[in-house]
Amino acid sequence: MHCPVLRVAPEFPGPKNGGPGLARLRAAGEVVELDHLDLCLGCRTCDTVCPSGIRPAELVNAPKVARVSRRGLPLREWVLTHTYLFGPLAVRMPGLVNGVLANGPIRWTMEKVLHIDRHKPMPKYANHSFREWFRRRRSPWQDRPAPNGRVVYFHGCSVQYMEPHIGRHVVEVLEHNGFEVVLPSQKCCGLPLIANGDLKSAAGNGRYNVQHLREWAAQGVPIVVSSTSCSLTLKHDYPGLLGLDGAGAVAEQVYDLFEFLMACHEQGLLRTDFRPIRERLPYHQPCHQRAQAIGLPAVELLNLIPGVEAWNLDAGCCGSAGTYGFKEEKYGVSMRVGQAMADALRATGASRAVSDCETCRWQIEYQAGMQAVHPVSVLWEAYGLGDRKGT
Repeated sequence: MHCPVLRVAPEFPGPKNGGPGLARLRAAGEVVELDHLDLCLGCRTCDTVCPSGIRPAELVNAPKVARVSRRGLPLREWVLTHTYLFGPLAVRMPGLVNGVLANGPIRWTMEKVLHIDRHKPMPKYANHSFREWFRRRRSPWQDRPAPNGRVVYFHGCSVQYMEPHIGRHVVEVLEHNGFEVVLPSQKCCGLPLIANGDLKSAAGNGRYNVQHLREWAAQGVPIVVSSTSCSLTLKHDYPGLLGLDGAGAVAEQVYDLFEFLMACHEQGLLRTDFRPIRERLPYHQPCHQRAQAIGLPAVELLNLIPGVEAWNLDAGCCGSAGTYGFKEEKYGVSMRVGQAMADALRATGASRAVSDCETCRWQIEYQAGMQAVHPVSVLWEAYGLGDRKGT
């Protein structure tokens, strides 16, 4: 059984019945509503394994899309999908915002009013945005051409407001390997909106991003993305599901970060001047990374570091699925889906895990109780880039 939800929630009709099966009945004019269809967590596993090349995940999501187009996005879903609007204020007063979001009575009230589960910790905002850090720094290639040219960095919302250190690590690893990093204006990739059925708003964000990325794509400049969910959206949803003009040309230049670094390694462009790190590192493969069919480049590259033993945990979906695990009625399903992963991680005896997806890392820390880092942070450590002054 491939579907992680069907494995733990038998009331879910599953991607076959809820996707192509339901679509055929509706095409024949039958009015059919399936209960519990919203339990789909959007992992895209069904898309990956479907032998006919059908995208069941889009079909399963279609009733939600139709409902939102008729009634609009419910308040809870609006709040969960527009964190990028709150981010600029939150990074100005992170102590207050993080304190409020961790306060027991407030979380109880949020659960009663918004049905946002009180048990799931909210991600913490940083005390500055990533782009603030980027603006005030000095690039090593500021006064001379970078030997390997330019790359565009699409950083996404979590790096911008919650994990700017990951953005720093991405930039400094790329610069260490001879690339000048360019940061065009960008909005949320739109995946949370897609997952919650608001394709209209997602398309608006997508058009903005395509507009600001297309000039770089036309020049053949690689567009590197550090969140696997964002890279999947730019590669597949913009030209496919959303059908955005110019998105195909942009998608051809989009690389997941470690997909790009592996290509550099294969071309002899990746520096391997790594310091030894004596550590076993279980890697949790995000579902949206698997859906891109790019192999396991993070595991391969981490194993180039002397002393590192990295391997794919291969214990299934983490269950978080972006906004999904924060919803009161889905929290239990989310935790049951992620239990196998959490058990497998604890059994490794490792001190930390690695994963490319922000919500996977948050779920690992919450459910498995161990530190989770982006694999680029391990490369950054191995390159000794934390020793540099003034960055």
